[in-house]
Amino acid sequence: MALTGMSANEPTTAPCGPPSEKNATTRSQSFPGHKDQVREARRFARTCLPDHPDAELITSELVTNAITYTGSGRPDGTFTVTLIAHPDGTAYLEITDQGGPATFGPRTCHSEGGRGLPLIAALATTWGIKGDHTSRTVWAELPPPRP
Repeated sequence: MALTGMSANEPTTAPCGPPSEKNATTRSQSFPGHKDQVREARRFARTCLPDHPDAELITSELVTNAITYTGSGRPDGTFTVTLIAHPDGTAYLEITDQGGPATFGPRTCHSEGGRGLPLIAALATTWGIKGDHTSRTVWAELPPPRP
């Protein structure tokens, strides 16, 4: 998937980020870029955003991508998860990796991947990508939880 485009299933590439809000709660943690850390990142999202079960799934998808397709998956690689809970119930999350290619190759009928970003587009209010081959951040904004 290319990192440009503006359709409903493509990320927003304009500089975007969490709205600044005085009463928002921000938590950030860096993790080693190892596969077993996907579970730890999910746990971090579940703990920090307990009212947003989709945050756990989105974090899992984005961390898996960071470890699989970017420099974060090198033996000395890392990634950072940032989570923001807003007083109005909305949430913002981002995964910052250590960069990599802008495209990942074509999806085939035998591909195991290729479904994560469309899933994020379906669950998030909006999402996007910022950065370049040296460091990239994929972010998503989540609506307030349903009552």
